[in-house]
Amino acid sequence: MSLYATPILYLNMGGEMLYVLRQRLKAQRISVDKIIQVLDEVTAALLNPKMLSSVFEEKSLTKISLLRPTLECVVLSSIMKLDKSSMNKLFDLMIMMVKYQLTAATGPVEIVLLTLNHTDAMRDMVSNPNAQQCIGLVHQMVIDFYGTLTFEEVWNARNDCLKELEYYSVKVSILLRLGLQNDDGSFNSIYHKYNEKYKENKTRLSGTRLSDIDLKTYCDGSFNLFGERGTILGKNMYSMLYGISKLTSEQENHNYVKECGTKAELGMLAVQLGTEETLYKRPFTLNLFSTEDNDNTNIECESDSKEDSQNDVTITKYEKTKFNEDYKTKLDIIRTDLFKDDHEDIKYSMNLLELLDKTE
Repeated sequence: MSLYATPILYLNMGGEMLYVLRQRLKAQRISVDKIIQVLDEVTAALLNPKMLSSVFEEKSLTKISLLRPTLECVVLSSIMKLDKSSMNKLFDLMIMMVKYQLTAATGPVEIVLLTLNHTDAMRDMVSNPNAQQCIGLVHQMVIDFYGTLTFEEVWNARNDCLKELEYYSVKVSILLRLGLQNDDGSFNSIYHKYNEKYKENKTRLSGTRLSDIDLKTYCDGSFNLFGERGTILGKNMYSMLYGISKLTSEQENHNYVKECGTKAELGMLAVQLGTEETLYKRPFTLNLFSTEDNDNTNIECESDSKEDSQNDVTITKYEKTKFNEDYKTKLDIIRTDLFKDDHEDIKYSMNLLELLDKTE
């Protein structure tokens, strides 16, 4: 039994948790401030130093039954509240996504790289500089912990994780639609561009330490803090950019400047037209997962404001909705003019939000 499996399970499940929460909050049009607050608080709880010191101990794999209460506390550390049904569905997604990634991994180096893809995404999600610095330290912990291990030791850790997840079998719509999962819950072996072919080279590499190989020559990946990982496993599968090759630095800078300028213009228009909401007077409850039965699965976000009277709320909401619809139409026309070539991408984005992510 491997003594190095727990960090793989903990960090990758935590990363998938953040992907789901971020996508559902954005899909349901929660305010940007609240999304940032939730992601910052959940990430801070996930990467709590005391928690990490326990996770990175050399010990036998922590069972899912023991890991789940810890991750539940992480989810509930923010202003967001999940009911039992939402929590169950969230864990189904986390487990199946990680199970797919570990199953699809082609070698020990890819196990580390897909874990780093999750920590990279955490750093991109949080806005607090201290939290970003903390994630940098977690990145180094992963490299120090697994870099000194042999290929065989890392692969055994991966196998222990899969053995723990063996009896979990839930169909996930996004995996089914991408052709990565079958109707019986099993996964398809669709190899992506990255392929270590470890099974073919196991005899030669099993005793080699990960730190002793040249990653550029071996797999064209990188363990550096801001390096290109080479594999898409561990990246946000709910993103429209999933599977698309990374742009060059020059292209990234050009697109970033263009996007910032456009967002600034649209933001000013929104404020001038009266569609930008800056005050949130009431608490609100949201569905985390839409279901055919329209059950009570929800996220509930707390607010310090007092509830307005029911009549005033109804009238104000009706008037504001009617008022905003006219201006929303104007903004849509403006956005269409600015992004004529992106019409199909926008349409795909909206469809993806509707599809995300029901367990079947």
